[in-house]
Amino acid sequence: MHDTPAPSADAPSYIDMVRCAAAQLDLALADDAMQRVAAQWSRLQAMASTLTQEPLGIADEPAPVFTP
Repeated sequence: MHDTPAPSADAPSYIDMVRCAAAQLDLALADDAMQRVAAQWSRLQAMASTLTQEPLGIADEPAPVFTP
């Protein structure tokens, strides 16, 4: 298993969101699992933020639409 980097400065708000989501889903998460989920959400937010800053044109379709 890969080591998870320490959560960013935004981690407390992500920890609160993880706790809330876990409670809504009736999931019992240990503190270390909550830290890992919060760190992942932080990485995903950074990735999404980077992607939204890049202008995309009509030819920039990321993948063809799947049609069975």
